Amino acid sequence: DKALSMMKQSKVTSILLLPLGGCLCFTRAHPALPIPTTARPPRDSRFERNEGPYSADIKVDGTVPVTKQRRHGSPFRTISRRLAVARDPDDGKRPPSQVESLVANAKDIFNFGRNMKMSNQKYLTAITAGLAVSLAMVPEAVSFSFVAGVSPLVGLWTTVVLGFFAAAFGGRAGICSSASGACSVVVAALCSSHGPGYLAGCAALTGLLQIGAGAFGLGKMIRLVPHPVMLGFVNGLACVMLKAQLTHFQDAGKFLSLFAPEGLATYGCAILTMALVKFGIPLFQEKVDAARAVPPTLGGVVIASVVAKVFKWPLKTLADVAGAETFKGGLAVLPKLGLPTSVWAPLVSSPIETLKVILPYAVTMCAVGSIESLLTLQLLDGIIDDGERGSTKKEVIGQGIGNLAAGLTGGIGGCALIGQSLINAQSGGGVSRLSGMSMAIFLALGIVSFAPLLGQIPVVALAGVMLLVCQSTFAWGSLRLVGKIPNIDLLTIALVSFVTVKDDLAKAVVHGTIMSALSFAYKQSTAISATIGRTKLIPPSGPILPDVKAYLMNGPLFFGSTQAFARLFSVKDDGNDIVIDFSSSRVFDHSALEAINTLADRYGSLGKRVYLRGLSPDCSKLLD
Repeated sequence: DKALSMMKQSKVTSILLLPLGGCLCFTRAHPALPIPTTARPPRDSRFERNEGPYSADIKVDGTVPVTKQRRHGSPFRTISRRLAVARDPDDGKRPPSQVESLVANAKDIFNFGRNMKMSNQKYLTAITAGLAVSLAMVPEAVSFSFVAGVSPLVGLWTTVVLGFFAAAFGGRAGICSSASGACSVVVAALCSSHGPGYLAGCAALTGLLQIGAGAFGLGKMIRLVPHPVMLGFVNGLACVMLKAQLTHFQDAGKFLSLFAPEGLATYGCAILTMALVKFGIPLFQEKVDAARAVPPTLGGVVIASVVAKVFKWPLKTLADVAGAETFKGGLAVLPKLGLPTSVWAPLVSSPIETLKVILPYAVTMCAVGSIESLLTLQLLDGIIDDGERGSTKKEVIGQGIGNLAAGLTGGIGGCALIGQSLINAQSGGGVSRLSGMSMAIFLALGIVSFAPLLGQIPVVALAGVMLLVCQSTFAWGSLRLVGKIPNIDLLTIALVSFVTVKDDLAKAVVHGTIMSALSFAYKQSTAISATIGRTKLIPPSGPILPDVKAYLMNGPLFFGSTQAFARLFSVKDDGNDIVIDFSSSRVFDHSALEAINTLADRYGSLGKRVYLRGLSPDCSKLLD
């Protein structure tokens, strides 16, 4: 209706919309009358369900090119034969040998015992993976607490509360959430200006915003992130994690000397952990089936910690980094429920003024946390081949519930961590939500009951695990893309990586998406063209015109191609009747409608008539 109203406001006095294969007549002097046309080819019923081919791919004879048909499913995972057969509309046409039979499923139907054993093994693996990730969460949570300007205990309890609720209500199994560097950088200024109490209010408000965003389905916007942006993101993230881990090998800004006792112990412990995780424990698990329940990361950290303790290596422990008070344990370290008084009192007395202070930080943290969590979701979707696809809506809502709970317990908020999520997936925790929930439970038990023991773990042992994560996170295959993909895509990868390292993830994704969108729009703007030919025309009145000049349009008509579209026509040299055939083109937006109006006005000012033919159903909707 809006499109029709806009067309009527132009100088075109009448518009006639006909089925595909018909014409639209633009005239300045006479109303358009029905034009006899050939019968429209039958439409594919799948088109209304948004399952069939694109309308631009429908030929005049109703056929659809095989190479143009829309593909279903995700390219990152395989689909089981049973699932594929169940969804195949041509099952009835397949011979019996190609359809899965009851006999083929008999082993799965009657093998309850083995399936139950495998299920128990899966849950045990998920729980032990959560234990391994809980150890890797400690140095990150402590470091991000220092960035935000709060006590390490605040960051640790944020990881416990946020990690549990985000895993329970999130978009897929395997994702681990915690206080994050991206969110801590955002709220650092708020903490320094108004105190740590405001961080809890900011986290709670961020949770409410994320719940609302998830309920409205805004998480689907992550689909607009192009693949070069994803490559740049993972490469930049690997560099950020590597930079963070290198600080554990430095003293006063300089790398430890290999010939000093501290340096030799530090490098040796990290190398020992990496060797155990990468080679030693996997080889041992191949020979001993019972050892497969223990993730290599957990086994590597435990063995390296025991070796360091036995040989008395001079290493910094978690207690040295976070302080002895953080790992004193006991019920006294439990967080208090409710918003801190420092933010609750001003929120009650002057809610508008308090919200003006908190809201800008909450909006930024909501965007940053949601983007990083959704990118983690997409990354795990491609890594974990479990036949399931994560829900963007559930993930954003789950992060919102986690941040709301973290804020109500005095936490600082956060989001999903890709590094720890990759550790979880590599340890076998991607098969169940129990991995993320058990991570939070084990970390809480460690803080309360086993804090002194947890504080004795060497920091460089956990740094060794993170270095392996950096190595596996970096998309090494992107280095081989030079000269094989368009230069603009290479530039996008480099830009996103640079901005991720220099600023933060949210800015990097926005920059990369804008660059890719502009590049795509420019390429499509040059794709419009026209083939000039002759055709038979049956006008609304008067005799049949057997030989009329026709423009067969090719390519999309949208805001970027309107100028090129206007230059394709020779208005002064054309005859009195002109046909423009859009069978191989698409009309997308208001700018395209205005371009058609303007062209009709140019012909109409010279007393000439324009007929539109071959509009697709989508184009007809714009003109309806």
